[in-house]
Amino acid sequence: MKIAIDVHSIGAQAGGNETFYRQLLKGLAQDASPNQYTLFYTHPQALAAARLDDRFRWVQIPQNALRRICVSIPALLKALRPDVIHCQYILPPRITSKTVITIHDIAHERHPEFSPWLEGIRMRKLVPWSAHRADHIITVSEFSANDLVSLYGVPRSKITVAYQAPSPVFQPGDKTAAKAQLQRTYGIGCSFILYVGRLQARKNLIRLTEAFAGVRNRHPQLKLVLVGKADLGYDKLLARISELKLGDAVIFSGYVSSDDLPLFYNAAEMFVFPSIFEGFGLPVMESMASGLPTITSNGSCLAEVAGNGALLVDPLSVESIAEAMTRVLEDAAVRRELVERGLERSACFSTARFAAKILDVYKSIAR
Repeated sequence: MKIAIDVHSIGAQAGGNETFYRQLLKGLAQDASPNQYTLFYTHPQALAAARLDDRFRWVQIPQNALRRICVSIPALLKALRPDVIHCQYILPPRITSKTVITIHDIAHERHPEFSPWLEGIRMRKLVPWSAHRADHIITVSEFSANDLVSLYGVPRSKITVAYQAPSPVFQPGDKTAAKAQLQRTYGIGCSFILYVGRLQARKNLIRLTEAFAGVRNRHPQLKLVLVGKADLGYDKLLARISELKLGDAVIFSGYVSSDDLPLFYNAAEMFVFPSIFEGFGLPVMESMASGLPTITSNGSCLAEVAGNGALLVDPLSVESIAEAMTRVLEDAAVRRELVERGLERSACFSTARFAAKILDVYKSIAR
């Protein structure tokens, strides 16, 4: 088969979207099928994303979304004539090849308040249009699949759920060594609670900091480390941290590369991910695979992903988040149980199975 894949998010520090396509390429490279892949990329960093063989060809396209979707990709596809084109969220116009799109979630529909105004309008118009045009849709959880059926009226038979997996770099490590390396590289030498992800309103970080403020009354040496890029709602988060007088207790690391991220998981006391809405929530899987006690929300897809490997909280309750954090800090038996269950749960997912699911979709629609 000749397969074209839009991987423009690779190299963009785009969180879960980028990780999805990095993992897909890794899985496709491990597969022995003699397919030919054309990869449409925008960022030069994408070229170092994976060790790929000569079945894979990189073609650069514009970063501007309008030019990329409406002009560049249709023109390239006209010349390439692939059996399948795999896009992200929005299908380009004037395509004659079979089409697959990845829709991780429809947060722009369920929580429009968490999207930039213009971006929200674009997504609410073009994503349902693309969902109905596409030959097949790939999403990352049963929760997201059900959302597509109930909100867009897409037939369930047209949707495949492909669960992502934590990278093998996320595994239990030497905590003392990780702390020493973190101190040398990032200047973080304290005991800390960890969050990884975009610093945006949907991630519920204001409630997390409010819960942390209460926990810190009993554990004054503890700090909160927030790993990720600033996004919508970041200014309000900074303002609330200032009101709580937590300026010296909350550490912002900024975006951290996948090479350094395991250090944070291995050095932390626990991981807390109280997001209000997710399609998958890969950091929860990374934390569990790292052998770190994990707390996440009992909402959207997160209970589905975490299974019994994490402590679930009400994301709208500061008290619920704070109580869970206190339990993990003060009860060694709870910590041990969460570590054991998290490792078992994360081991249920693999990159090979993830890529195989998507490859099966390519084969089925190409026929």
